[in-house]
Amino acid sequence: AYRQGVRYIVATSHRRKGMFETPEKVIMTNFLQFKDAVAEVYPEIRLCYGAELYYSKDILSKLEKKKVPTLNGSRYILLEFSSDTPWKEIQEAVNEVTLLGLTPVLAHIERYDALAFHAERVEELIDKGCYTQVNSNHVLKPTLIGDRAKEFKKRTRYFLEQDLVHCVASDMHNLSSRPPFMREAYKLLTEEFGKDKAKALLKKNPLMLLKNQAI
Repeated sequence: AYRQGVRYIVATSHRRKGMFETPEKVIMTNFLQFKDAVAEVYPEIRLCYGAELYYSKDILSKLEKKKVPTLNGSRYILLEFSSDTPWKEIQEAVNEVTLLGLTPVLAHIERYDALAFHAERVEELIDKGCYTQVNSNHVLKPTLIGDRAKEFKKRTRYFLEQDLVHCVASDMHNLSSRPPFMREAYKLLTEEFGKDKAKALLKKNPLMLLKNQAI
C-alpha cells in the first residue's frame, strides 16, 4: 500500500453474525498493536479504525448501542450486503441506519445485483444521504480471457460514467488474491475522467469522510 502511494488506511475488518464474531476488545487490541508497528516502519501512514458491517438486525442493534465502530469515529459507517440482497431490503437497511443518525457508505456497490445498471436506484440511495464506494481492482479494464471480475468491472464503469461513485478504495485482504490496485486505478481514472475526478475519488472524498465532513 505504501509503495502505491497510500498514506491513509482504514482498518475495516468484517463484522457479521455467525461468520466474523471476534470480540471488539480483541480487534481493538490487535489494531493498536499493529498501528504501533506500522508507525515504526512507515511514520507517514495514518492508520484509522473502522469496520465493514454486514447489515442485519444484530448489527443495527449493535450500532444503536455503539458496540461496533464507525469509520474513524465519524458518523459514517461502511455498510455491506450480500450480492443477491433484494432491492427492498437495501432500501429498508438504509432507512434504519439513517434513523440512528448515521450515514451509510455503501461498500463495493458494483457487487449488488439489485443495483447493477440501475442508476435510478443508486440515485435514490444517494438522495437519502448515502455515499458509495467501488473497489480499485474493479476500476481496471477487463482482460480478454479468464477475468472473473469482468461483470463487476462493467458495473463499476457504468457507475463512474453516471457520476454515482464517491470513493474508490482497495478492499485489500492480502498481497496475493486481494492486493491493492490504487496506483493503477488512479492512473486509469486520470486518463479517462481527469485528474480532479481521480483525486476526488481516491483522496479528497475519503479524507472528508474520515474527518466527519460531508462530501
